[in-house]
Amino acid sequence: MRVLLLLFILLLCACSQTPYDADTSHHKTLFSPAMDRDMGYTVYTPPGWSPREQLPLLVMLHGANDDETTFFRYGVDQYLDGEIAAGKLPRVIVLNPQGDRGFWENWHDGSRNYRDWVLNDLMPVVQTQYNTLPCPANCFVSGVSMGAHGAMRFSYYAPNTFASIAAISGRIVSREQATDGSLKMAIMRFMLPVNRIWGDLDKLPRDGDPYVAWTEDRVLSSKPLMLAWGKHEDADIVDSNLAFAAHLSANQRPFKQVVFNGEHRWVDWAPVIAESIRFHLGCGDPE
Repeated sequence: MRVLLLLFILLLCACSQTPYDADTSHHKTLFSPAMDRDMGYTVYTPPGWSPREQLPLLVMLHGANDDETTFFRYGVDQYLDGEIAAGKLPRVIVLNPQGDRGFWENWHDGSRNYRDWVLNDLMPVVQTQYNTLPCPANCFVSGVSMGAHGAMRFSYYAPNTFASIAAISGRIVSREQATDGSLKMAIMRFMLPVNRIWGDLDKLPRDGDPYVAWTEDRVLSSKPLMLAWGKHEDADIVDSNLAFAAHLSANQRPFKQVVFNGEHRWVDWAPVIAESIRFHLGCGDPE
């Protein structure tokens, strides 16, 4: 029962359908050649923004069972407005793409290409529409839950697109753990189309293991990385982050660690997302 509850938390980070203001969220759709269909996205702009103002771009990847509007429905935009108004947060454009439950991957079976949708189809359009500063120096990616997985994988496949990465409340699994034959992984395989998304996990390349990529890859091993998790999240999330943090430290790989007093939910993530913006824009040094 505990394992099923864990998977429910990880994969179905449920959100209530409270109203949000489509005008202030800049909610739009765009045809994606990568997905071969219209896809949605929202864009956060700071108070008083105009197209004449050039700002950095943060790509914010949502969790499972969330969508591109969740950022606004849970008032993260209002929290950032308050922090900016108080002079505690730098101004930034935040792009929230639609990711469904696709784990932000280009699926192994070729049926869905979420990473290409964001990187190739959407980002160039938003950069033009909102006059953002150029990548990679001024482009950043943060993700919560499933989005934390996506943020780390985006950087693996497109290391020269983002200047820094923040993984919030993600479960960070090594290649060995993904193929260990445990009951937990068996249930994961039952609940998710694992082979369609990732293919045969036993055949994943060695450097596809985050434990390898983030300590041995020449680009990723020096890329600013922030890890965050809540004190009251499921023990599996806490333990996986502690283990990965210990691995990074043992390999003398600098990173910023944020342990927040909260759970696996957007109301607790809003301050952490703000902290990730400060991290991305250089308002704090890696530990």
